[in-house]
Amino acid sequence: MPEPYAERLTSLALVAQQDVAPSLGLATDRYLLGTLGKSSRPRPGILRIYSFPGDVLAAGRWHLAPPAAADAGEAFVRRLTGGRALALGEGYLGISLLLPHRSALFAEDPLALAPFQIANRYVRGLLRALKTLGLPVFYPGRDLVTVNRRPIAALSFETDEDGRLVFEVILAVERPLGAVAQLLDRWDKGGVIKADLLALESGTCVRSEIGESLPFEDLAALIRDAFAQQYGITLEPTPLSPLEEQAVAALAQRESRAWTNARVLRHDLPLSGSSGIQTGVLEARFALEQERFIKEIQLAGDFIANSPAIATLEYRLRLCPAEWMAITRVVDAVFADPVNYLLGVGRLRTVADAIVKGLPS
Repeated sequence: MPEPYAERLTSLALVAQQDVAPSLGLATDRYLLGTLGKSSRPRPGILRIYSFPGDVLAAGRWHLAPPAAADAGEAFVRRLTGGRALALGEGYLGISLLLPHRSALFAEDPLALAPFQIANRYVRGLLRALKTLGLPVFYPGRDLVTVNRRPIAALSFETDEDGRLVFEVILAVERPLGAVAQLLDRWDKGGVIKADLLALESGTCVRSEIGESLPFEDLAALIRDAFAQQYGITLEPTPLSPLEEQAVAALAQRESRAWTNARVLRHDLPLSGSSGIQTGVLEARFALEQERFIKEIQLAGDFIANSPAIATLEYRLRLCPAEWMAITRVVDAVFADPVNYLLGVGRLRTVADAIVKGLPS
């Protein structure tokens, strides 16, 4: 029997960025992701390790941006991945693994890993790094990594229209993940981001667990070595060239505001329903046509999904009868495609449940 995952990437470029501005950090991931698979760009895949200065509220891809986000500047950023709203600034370390497809470190076939396997496989590099520090770290599933049942890191991922993967981890180094509550109080007084913070309240951090602070360089080296050993790959430091830095800066200046406001509270969608999910909250905001059909819909919340699937789902729900069974058929059809996934919600019927809760009584 042949070995599984026989054909895979065996080398990655390493990009380390300490105290990079959040807008430039996000633009770096967007730029580098777009270069994967292009013959003119030699990086087969990238491991980017970074930190942001200051206090930063990092919303997930599917959260609605609160009104204050327009004035927050570098203190508010929308991540490329879904999942919870998180703190990501001083006291935290970010890790972005950018790959040409979701199975790239394990197989040539992009669909070799099922969606539910992605987090389990790619979190192992971080687990190995933290175990090197003597931490009894554990990944219980879903989106959190724990030490003695206390969250110390959160993860999420996204695959774009070309199948390229962004696997993202936010590690609590000097401050626990629960600090996001204060950031939400500051920048989302109206509660636009429907967050369930209970799971993060008992969080811990690396400094609390090992009794000392580790500088960025030491943490980056620790994670680099752990990823290399865990996946049997080489990691070559490959900083951005001056021309690439210019391209990233131009991308940040041109598109940062548009990206932040990619999903905002829409007043043309007066109806809303929500359901509690495994990773927080799923919200559906929509309008009806002739009081019988969904005219337009916007999904928001803490779920993890590939962006083409959500775009397809929102499109196909237009003019769908506003009935539970009809909505469920549309949802099931979209996620019957093995490329697509919607994680953190439990059963797919949760989408229909949320929509039906918002129907006029």
